[in-house]
Amino acid sequence: MIRSLFDKSQNFIGVYDNVLSKKDCEILINYFEKSDDVGHGHTSGGYNPDRKKCLQIDLDLDDLSSVSNIVREKLILCLSQYRKKYSLYLDEIYCWSLYPLASFQKYDGKDDGYKQWHCEHGNDKISSKRIMAWMFYLNNAKSGTEFANYPIINGKEGRCAMWPSSWTHLHKGVTPNVGLKYIITGWFSYD
Repeated sequence: MIRSLFDKSQNFIGVYDNVLSKKDCEILINYFEKSDDVGHGHTSGGYNPDRKKCLQIDLDLDDLSSVSNIVREKLILCLSQYRKKYSLYLDEIYCWSLYPLASFQKYDGKDDGYKQWHCEHGNDKISSKRIMAWMFYLNNAKSGTEFANYPIINGKEGRCAMWPSSWTHLHKGVTPNVGLKYIITGWFSYD
């Protein structure tokens, strides 16, 4: 008989509050609002406002900027807690790390949102290597992230969430979007 290692009561979603300070969030939002690199939100399939509608900046977390340093430093703290809780599983996965590119997004209005159910693992060269997703909420948003089989994660200033990237964790933005929501999201991937 095969013995299950999984605790069926766990959903493998980590939620960590007050990770980013109010000042951190203000610095990040100010960076977004002053950036010349803001464009239409896109997915790996390109720009499709019926699927995802927002404003977006692509971030390089390896560029040593103050923005990247804030995100990376706080993300490492959350990952440490997540790994401790799920070490039985994550210690079995060989050679993975923080993927250096992230997406900084602004949703503003009821027509905005990541409207389609999706997971972070795909069949292209980059997303096929993803093992986990992470997200920072930078403001107290009225709309958060909805999971198909798990509780909604509300958008709360300074909150970080992490979850497996596969089909088991289908999710989308809570729609219709209500008000303003800033997030930064990215992945951990095989090296």
